[in-house]
Amino acid sequence: MINIRDLTTAEEARWRELWQGYLTFYETAVAPDATDTTWARLIDPNEAAMFCIVAEIDDIVVGIVNCVLHWNTWTEKPVCYLEDLFVDPVVRGQGAGRALIEAVRTRGQAEGWHRVYWRTRNDNTTARALYGTLATETDWVTYEISL
Repeated sequence: MINIRDLTTAEEARWRELWQGYLTFYETAVAPDATDTTWARLIDPNEAAMFCIVAEIDDIVVGIVNCVLHWNTWTEKPVCYLEDLFVDPVVRGQGAGRALIEAVRTRGQAEGWHRVYWRTRNDNTTARALYGTLATETDWVTYEISL
């Protein structure tokens, strides 16, 4: 059975392990200070704009979803950017990813958000197969300016 709940401070080592797995999957890295700051924001009870939900199987955290809640110019309600979703490869296909996304949706419905959105690489076909059962794929293209 999959248990879904909020991240706790006791899970820092496991969160960092899964976070590194996420970065490795996307063949990228972030500065250690950025990881430290992200961790601090995720566990800060006064930081409502950033949170993490975890999936557990047999009392082991097997998945994380890091989210950023923010305002939007098209609605008076906040929107949620589901920024990072990662499930330990050992347990993929057992429903943890779906359960994490559904937990974010449930929280959003309870808290009155306007929508939840996320992006993934075009070639991430496994994840996209799941996402297509939970959300509508849009035709928006992302542009970035590195600063």
